[in-house]
Amino acid sequence: MAEVFVFANQKGGVGKTTSTFNLGAALQDIDQRVLLVDLDPQASLTFYAGFDPESIDVTLHQCLTRDVPPKDIILSTECGMDLLPANMDLSLAELQMINLPARERRITRIVNAVRDAYDFVLLDSQPSLGILTLNALAAADQVIIPVSCEFLSLRGTRALLKLIAKVRGQLNSHLQIAGLLPTMFDSRTRHGREILQILRDQFSDLYLFPYTVNRSIRFAESSRAQLPVFEMSIQVPGALAYRELARDLVKKKERK
Repeated sequence: MAEVFVFANQKGGVGKTTSTFNLGAALQDIDQRVLLVDLDPQASLTFYAGFDPESIDVTLHQCLTRDVPPKDIILSTECGMDLLPANMDLSLAELQMINLPARERRITRIVNAVRDAYDFVLLDSQPSLGILTLNALAAADQVIIPVSCEFLSLRGTRALLKLIAKVRGQLNSHLQIAGLLPTMFDSRTRHGREILQILRDQFSDLYLFPYTVNRSIRFAESSRAQLPVFEMSIQVPGALAYRELARDLVKKKERK
C-alpha cells in the first residue's frame, strides 16, 4: 500500500510543484510506482507532467464533485509516473463541495480507491489553507513542507503548522510531519544562510532534511520543457536533494 505525502505551504512560490514532480521522478527512477495528484487549480503539476490542462475534459474536479472514479481519469506520463490531473475547473470545487457530505474527506476517498496500486502517492496542494488543502492533509500520511530560504516563507510555515495541529485533532490523528525541505537556497547570500539558521533554531522540534534544494534557473527550464530536472543536459545544483530524499523515503518505508 502506498505512502501518501502532501507538499504543503501557505506561501506560494516555495517549490511545492517542483518538489512534487521531481521527487516523483526520483522515486520512479528507483523502481517505485508513483501517482501524482494535482490539487492546485493553476494545474502547474499537470503541465509539468507533460499535458495541456485546458485540453483535458475530465479532471480531479469531476472526481471531487461528481464521484467520477479516479481510475477513469488517471494519465500516464512519459517519465513513468501516473497523474490525477487538474485544470482551472478545480477552482470551482471549493464552492461546490460546501454542501457535499464528508467534504473534508473527498480526497481521502479518491486516494484510498487507488493507493493499493502504488508505492507512493504525492499530493501537490495549492498555496492556501482552504478546503482543498484541508482535504489533502486529511488524506495524507505525512507532510513535507518546502520552505524557500526567504523570510516570508517562514510565516506561511507557521500558519500551516497551526492547521496541521487542527487536522490532527479533528480529521487525521495519524498525520505526521516528515520534515522541512529548504528550497531556493543560495549559499552566496547572507539572507539565505540566515534563514537556514532560523529554520534550525526556531523549528528545532521538527525534522529539517539535511539537504537543500539550491536556487537554479534549470528548475524553471525543466518545467518549461516538461521534463524532470535530472534530464536537463547540464548538471543542476540542488537536484541531488530529490535523489537523496527519494532514497530516504524508500528506506523508511521498507523499515515499517
